[in-house]
Amino acid sequence: MLQPIIDARDEIKAAIRREKERDDPDEDRLAELEGRSGALKWILVACFGYQGFSNAKFGRIECHEAINAFARDILLTAKQQLETGGWRVVHGIVDSIWVTPDPDVDDDDREDLQTLATEITERVEIRLEHEAHYDWVAFVPQRKSDTGALTKYFGKVAGDDDFKIRGIEARQRSTPPFIEDVQRDCLDRLDATRSPDAVLGRLERAIDELQAGNVAVERLAERNRVSKPLEGYSQNTQNVAALKRAREQDLAVHPGQDIEYVVVDDEKSSRDRVALAHEEIETYDASYYETQLVRAVESVLSPLGWDRTEIQRELAETRNTSLSAFIEFEED
Repeated sequence: MLQPIIDARDEIKAAIRREKERDDPDEDRLAELEGRSGALKWILVACFGYQGFSNAKFGRIECHEAINAFARDILLTAKQQLETGGWRVVHGIVDSIWVTPDPDVDDDDREDLQTLATEITERVEIRLEHEAHYDWVAFVPQRKSDTGALTKYFGKVAGDDDFKIRGIEARQRSTPPFIEDVQRDCLDRLDATRSPDAVLGRLERAIDELQAGNVAVERLAERNRVSKPLEGYSQNTQNVAALKRAREQDLAVHPGQDIEYVVVDDEKSSRDRVALAHEEIETYDASYYETQLVRAVESVLSPLGWDRTEIQRELAETRNTSLSAFIEFEED
């Protein structure tokens, strides 16, 4: 049933490769092809997930389990063959694997990656493509573990001015433009200096800008998708506060639609917690957005061993502290 979709996507990906190999690629044509490829990809992803849905009309959990079993076997087969060919596996997930030259193997004894990819493709009967070469890549650890998160990483692709980013704040649609811009600046500084100090310096300037009230409110707007009607929520989240404000203004926001707002006082739980993006907004909750900034910078520095506590400690040591911060009050 899915084979026509797979074949169609293969043809589109081949067309993308041909277009990129041209001396003067048609960017509009590339965007169209990549959009079509992405649409077919998500149809396939949804079909895979549907196999494991308990109430599926045509899904079957045994099929879902079998797909996962084949995926694990293919990944392990690829890992073994790459390591035999002189490469060390750095990271791997369901459909991707990252490798670096094994330092214990001489360059003359290391097999060419393209040759290995062809051999693995023939062995597992699923094409393994060499997608990118990185100058460097960092895998973000899980927040409560040193283990790398499966889908959070960023790296500098060789010969490319931009970064490849997955999972971190700059790729999340809810992230305000200001937070995204600061995080991307931090990546630039990390690439240029390899120094956490340069990143922390950028964070400190962003916090100063926030606290001084110099950030335009439209750059702090968050955009979140509504998953259910207002009555379906049991917690007083920011989304709920925004939906209450929308209802108060007779604005209909249905499940599946986006709602944009600025956090003006995160300590509140009422509709006054936020202001909708189209309203006249005179202020914002600087402390809330400072926390979001620190979280974004933690994503950049955590692969280097920095967590949020260390970042905040470093900020506290470099910023001026008032005398009142050292005074302890006791009640009789």
